[in-house]
Amino acid sequence: MTAFGVAFGSLAFGAPWVLAALVTLPLIWWLLKAIPPAPKLVRFPPVRLLFGLSGKEETPAKTPPWLIALRLALAALLIVALARPLLDPETRLTGDGPLILAVDDGWAAARRWERRQAVMTEVLERAAREDRAVVLLTTAPAGAGDGVSASRMMRADEALSRAQALEPKPWPVDRAAATRAVDKIAIDGVIDGVADVLWLSDGIEAGPD
Repeated sequence: MTAFGVAFGSLAFGAPWVLAALVTLPLIWWLLKAIPPAPKLVRFPPVRLLFGLSGKEETPAKTPPWLIALRLALAALLIVALARPLLDPETRLTGDGPLILAVDDGWAAARRWERRQAVMTEVLERAAREDRAVVLLTTAPAGAGDGVSASRMMRADEALSRAQALEPKPWPVDRAAATRAVDKIAIDGVIDGVADVLWLSDGIEAGPD
């Protein structure tokens, strides 16, 4: 068992309960083998003209085995696809409490912002698979004279929507204010217990950061 459900080597499933539908394959096999009843024989006088003729194509009396195997394989692949397979899933986040995601979004982060958003997406998708609550903290002030504040605790999918809408700001970050914002999270009782903190730095060191 993993944070993603059931794992077989490097393959995991996000919805392993769907695999229970594989037990219906024998029923599908029986239905595929079923053939309609024989047609009713009605004598038609002009049919005598057709005696002696041989058709070039013949319709099989039952479904060919290769066709049954193909249909069963398609049904099994559909069931496995609905189980949300994850090939070589990422290692789960440390701890099991809420996640505080701190992101430097000042001018220094603009150079590789697309890569930064890709990392945020990866981390928050992992948090969603582990059903972790998230607090999003951006370290650059929202505007001139504004402070830095953390978001409320929210679901990982909501945090992902917010993270994808973030854009770098044309001024530097204020990590001292960000530190105070983290302290305020604990004081306000938003986090009860231990939280996992991940900081995406812009790589610029300033003082005792």
